[in-house]
Amino acid sequence: MRARSALILLSIAAALVAAAVYAAIEFRNSRPRFDPEALANYYTRASVRPAQPVDEGEVRSGIASATDYLRRFTQPSGQFVYLVNMNPDVRVAPSYSLLRHAGTIYSLGMAHAVQPDEATVRVMQRSMDFLRRCCVSRLDEANAFGIWEPDEIMHAAAGPPAYMLGGAGLGLLAMVSLESIRPGSVPMEEMQGMAAFGRFLQRRSGAFDGAYVPSKREKTPLDAIYYPGEMALGWLSLYELRPNPELVQAAVRALEFLARERAIAGDAPADHWALLATARLFAIADRDRLVIPREALTNHALQICHDILENGDARPLAPATEGALNLRGWVTPAATRLEGLLAALTFLPAEHPVRPHVESAVHRGIAFLLRAQVKEGEFAGGFPYAIMPLPADGSRDARRFNEQQTEIRIDYVQHSLSALVQYLWWISGHEGSARSAP
Repeated sequence: MRARSALILLSIAAALVAAAVYAAIEFRNSRPRFDPEALANYYTRASVRPAQPVDEGEVRSGIASATDYLRRFTQPSGQFVYLVNMNPDVRVAPSYSLLRHAGTIYSLGMAHAVQPDEATVRVMQRSMDFLRRCCVSRLDEANAFGIWEPDEIMHAAAGPPAYMLGGAGLGLLAMVSLESIRPGSVPMEEMQGMAAFGRFLQRRSGAFDGAYVPSKREKTPLDAIYYPGEMALGWLSLYELRPNPELVQAAVRALEFLARERAIAGDAPADHWALLATARLFAIADRDRLVIPREALTNHALQICHDILENGDARPLAPATEGALNLRGWVTPAATRLEGLLAALTFLPAEHPVRPHVESAVHRGIAFLLRAQVKEGEFAGGFPYAIMPLPADGSRDARRFNEQQTEIRIDYVQHSLSALVQYLWWISGHEGSARSAP
């Protein structure tokens, strides 16, 4: 067993060195617009916003309440109650998302890691059984498994079945989350098949196609910024369950491609999934002593953190929106950005001048999420679309926003729950903070 582990690590190391050389050549042939030194100088001069850590008891209470919401809003079939509106006068149209379904299973696994409860595991198992029964299929031509979204579940005619990269990434992440808690819950063949589907859509450069349409035997372009990070995190999660050098190699190619392209462009979106995957990769590399492109991936993380802080951490329009990382007090954009910032805090250099700014944003952001969480009644534990309505000025924009402000969707709860768990790991120094999953 020891010899096999050494061989795996040697194989990973050799492949990563080759990939690093290829990436360095590609990078030198371009003219990157992102300057990490200028960014460091910028944050050295900037004033840090005052912030206080959030009470650990309040965080634990918020986690328990959000977990209870998800358990209560799971149907006997395992399908989640996808969308509700606390305002009975607002009509709720039927809809669903299997990607968010899988992401919710993942967040429940995180909640179970800090607050073990058999009731949570039963919901994860029931929801996973629903997902596998309805939507996981074998794709012989790709020698893989994928997830598709049937029209009757989506409540929409979506055309010929398409298997999305993000579905495989989040589906794999959900599968590993459950399997890590209750071994034997998900066939290893399916998990490895989902990982193979991601590799089927990945190009040599590390870039991806976005989906595969079996009826046309064609791959479609990538049009979602989060899919690569989701797939990389899924690969790395499976690696921790069943080590395979191909999983780490594919994840490094994906993350390094994102880092290279975004550095060249001089712009990076608030890609929290890429930061979560990078945190997981750094933890694996530290444990297994792997050589990875740390500088490039750290610079990529700095670029994303800067985007989040610069574009979202403005002075609030109202006291209630303080810490939201967006002006209107949207809850889910706040939660996803907090997931990314908390992941980055596990590997950003301790002495980097951006760290105090990230830490301040995290403290204030978690306080915002807890203020936004529904405290009592039928929907207690849920998280709304936004923390407060806009002034009723008669405009269509304000009217539509205020109708949505009282809605709760499972991904609003999922991302907020994940952020709360990561914050608890971070303030308590728990090892899970470097993993972001059970």
